[in-house]
Amino acid sequence: MIDWTFTPASLWTLVGVLLILSELALPGVIAVFFGVAALLVGLLLFLDVPIAPPAQILLFGVLGAGLLLLARHRLKPWFRGQVETGGSGSEVLPDGTRARAQTDFARGAGVVTLNGVRWNAESVDPIRAGDPVWLTGRRGLVLQVSATPPSTSES
Repeated sequence: MIDWTFTPASLWTLVGVLLILSELALPGVIAVFFGVAALLVGLLLFLDVPIAPPAQILLFGVLGAGLLLLARHRLKPWFRGQVETGGSGSEVLPDGTRARAQTDFARGAGVVTLNGVRWNAESVDPIRAGDPVWLTGRRGLVLQVSATPPSTSES
């Protein structure tokens, strides 16, 4: 018979994995750090480091907050779509940036290529593969695009 008893180490590991996976669904670049903290607590328990349950929770909170404060600004570009621009390093893609549709947009969703990177995209405009599109915003890791270029205020 299978023993389904969870140890504290396996529970912390499960919580860590679930938190990290939740970052894929709701990218805010926060849950991943608490997921890593939970994995670290689970690892310590797997290594038989004696930690009382209240200390486990405290360690989880301190590690999660510490990782968040120390590393979030370094890792956030990976989750927010920063790209290498060539000479000056990485920068956030500004609205109005031109891209190219790689697929026909079906029900407002498709794929675009921007600076050599494929992105999932959404648009209210009808867009066909090969059409140029312009970035109008972002929803998590999905680009919002338009088939018409942004209006310029040249006089």
